[in-house]
Amino acid sequence: VTVSDAEMIKDNRLVFSIPDFDYLNTRTKIQYRDEDRNVSTSANIRIKKDSIIWMSLTPLFGIEVARALITQDSLVLMNRLNKEYMVYDFKNLSDKFQFEINYQLIQSLILGNMPLEYQDRNEIVSSKQYFIIKQQSGPYSIDNYISRDLMKLQRVEVSEQPKKNKMVMEFDEHKNVQRFSMPFHSLISLDYEFGEELKSTEINIKHAHAELSSALRFPFEIPNRYVRK
Repeated sequence: VTVSDAEMIKDNRLVFSIPDFDYLNTRTKIQYRDEDRNVSTSANIRIKKDSIIWMSLTPLFGIEVARALITQDSLVLMNRLNKEYMVYDFKNLSDKFQFEINYQLIQSLILGNMPLEYQDRNEIVSSKQYFIIKQQSGPYSIDNYISRDLMKLQRVEVSEQPKKNKMVMEFDEHKNVQRFSMPFHSLISLDYEFGEELKSTEINIKHAHAELSSALRFPFEIPNRYVRK
């Protein structure tokens, strides 16, 4: 049943489903593809909302080959195969992809959330299929497409002006995880200028299982013999 504007827009605020939790644990398949690489892996992901994202990557027979820890200010990746680790701040990552990358964006990719928090002042445009929440953050224009049928976020388009950089996030296969609903499939496409070239990156995230927890551990200790790269 398609809802009316009056039913869902109250006091200039759109009422729709947003994942809300303290701790979440998932079993996930991730595929990353760009011009140079096409990598697939299984991952155990643990999240303390708005604080920590922990990943254990196991592409071969359940053997952990890498572990990642993402916080509000950095990403640390530990490579168990090569006995090395890498530390990135979000400015480094943003420079690499010519697009602003931060903790909130990464958490949004996993959970199917809006990458920029919804504010009452945001403009809402109504179409036949969607409510579109329009946002602006510096040079970035963000359109969030909320399905009228499901009242869930299904698509996000982020564009940077005057550059041609653009990110599209698509979310589907929404399922209930105890007290809230979240998409079990996310497809992210990033097109960005790199010098005179226009490069593309695609990330496909597919959750096999997700569950809430009252608390989770985030074990991450880099052995002394590991070399920083």
